[in-house]
Amino acid sequence: MSEIAKLLSVLLNGVGATVLLLIAALGAGFALGVPLGVLHAFAPRPLQLPLKGFDLAFRGFPALVLLFLFYFGVGSIDGVSLTSFQAAVLALGLRSAAYQGQLVRGAIEMVEPGQLAAARSLGMPLVRALRLIVLPQAIRFALPGLANEYAVVLKDTALAFTVGVVELMSQAKFLAASTRQLTVVYLLVAFVYWVLTQAGLVAFLLAEQRARIPGLGTDRRRAR
Repeated sequence: MSEIAKLLSVLLNGVGATVLLLIAALGAGFALGVPLGVLHAFAPRPLQLPLKGFDLAFRGFPALVLLFLFYFGVGSIDGVSLTSFQAAVLALGLRSAAYQGQLVRGAIEMVEPGQLAAARSLGMPLVRALRLIVLPQAIRFALPGLANEYAVVLKDTALAFTVGVVELMSQAKFLAASTRQLTVVYLLVAFVYWVLTQAGLVAFLLAEQRARIPGLGTDRRRAR
């Protein structure tokens, strides 16, 4: 047990970087995903083509390929200087934005259209109606999907060691090579990722319960 505790203490040195990368990528994805979702739902047809192109690229390319493209590709352009952490945030953040944009679009479509029509009929500008009426409800509807996205991005951070980010998986690789206790080390890594995943999912579940619209879905649950 003492040996396992020592191995775990070394691995935990990389948890901070993993959590920071997770927060940065999810935050960037959310900040860009919300306006992307709004554009998907309301943008005129000429704007839909570039939106679909963005989705096809960042939802279609594997996370590892995006990490290499940003770190070895974009980072090698003259005048562009990206650290491994910045490249990882851009790659994972933009990939998450493509998914979160679709989550927000679907959540917007769940909001009763008559609410937006009523606000517009009262003279409320579209942007204000979206900000005050549609988006607060849409974010509530999107929380279950965002919880799943949290788990996906957390797992994607394990690939960041390939471009030099010293995070949990990087520490595990170093520790496994130095101690030759590969099975124990990677079981401990799996356990740490499991704890981080469950902690985040519980937090999202609590947020979903707190933000639940009173009475919404009651009749549906009774019907079941």
